[in-house]
Amino acid sequence: MYITKLGSGKSFDLYALVVNEEHQVQEYILSLEDKDQTQVFALFNFILEKGPPHNIQKFRNIGNEIYELKTWRGVRLLSFFGGSSLPRSLILAHGFFKPGNKELARAKKKAVKLRKEFLGSPIIIKDPISEGKP
Repeated sequence: MYITKLGSGKSFDLYALVVNEEHQVQEYILSLEDKDQTQVFALFNFILEKGPPHNIQKFRNIGNEIYELKTWRGVRLLSFFGGSSLPRSLILAHGFFKPGNKELARAKKKAVKLRKEFLGSPIIIKDPISEGKP
């Protein structure tokens, strides 16, 4: 498991987890319709420049130190903060469309596991461009 940097801004840095060589966040974003991608990138730009939104319609704590980035069209990205090793950073774990309660619970459980595994191991940052990945 490692992370790739999605962007660096005045306030925050954004990273995406890569698990078993699967760039889940990037692949999910690339699979979205243009309107959805536009909303996701606007949210990313906001975070990079100003930090995570204080508006729970865009960003909310769903428990166990997992946060949900949301667009009004139903795109969801689960994330967690980088901790002391990566201050002022948000790590994106995986994405999905607006779920029901059971689906959100499963997605949260997966994100909690990924966060624990990530924070419990040495942090490896790879450049997706040099890797030839999206």
